[in-house]
Amino acid sequence: MHKLIAVSVLFLASLGTAFAQDPGWPRQITKPQGTIIYYQPQVDNWNDFENLDWRMAISITPAGGKATVGALLMHGWTSVNSETQMVLISNMTIKNAYFPSLDPGSAAQMQQLATSFIPSSVWISMQRLVACVPKPAAPPVGVQLNNDPPQIYVSYQPAILLSTEGQPQLADIPNTKLKYVFNTNWALFQDKEGAYYLLVGNRWLRSFSLQGPWTATVKLPHDMDTVVRDSQWASLKGFVPPPASSDSSVPTVF
Repeated sequence: MHKLIAVSVLFLASLGTAFAQDPGWPRQITKPQGTIIYYQPQVDNWNDFENLDWRMAISITPAGGKATVGALLMHGWTSVNSETQMVLISNMTIKNAYFPSLDPGSAAQMQQLATSFIPSSVWISMQRLVACVPKPAAPPVGVQLNNDPPQIYVSYQPAILLSTEGQPQLADIPNTKLKYVFNTNWALFQDKEGAYYLLVGNRWLRSFSLQGPWTATVKLPHDMDTVVRDSQWASLKGFVPPPASSDSSVPTVF
């Protein structure tokens, strides 16, 4: 009986490790009723590192319908695996939903559809989650409010918005001389010379500054072959080395 229990524990432990992967963001779920794309959680509160409240941008397309952009207010419970540096978010529920382009009735229907897509649990790397946890700080006395409008970007050609949560945060990739920016939704790496490599579609762009200029490149650091063997970056295998049919045009990067 004790041997059976021991074997069961080892099996469950290995199963948990096998699924403890962060496949990157955004993520997509397709069902007969449509498709949802959901983006990396932005934490509002993480009480005792167990009780998690967060916001999540989504794009949801009902079967036969058009895509609608919105945001979900979510709640769930977390379990931290210190060995794999992964966090499991489970018992996920929608507290509220916002669809600015819809009337109240249509928004309620869209929230109901979104609820049918929400998985029972998701894995996310601890570094990603910690990077977007609000940092407590005492409000300064007599602070002057800045009412300047946000910067507006306009492009008349294909463009992307390369954003990070605050200043770029870099983490070493084991067994390589590369680092990755973990507080962004993009696959963004940096080599030992300080050059950044950004995957956009099926194209790799290269720059020594996140502000650009960016140029298309088909030559990647040798260590990228090691990177894609890690389960965290398995989704990049089809782009390392860059496919021969890669588009050489360079979109505007803001």
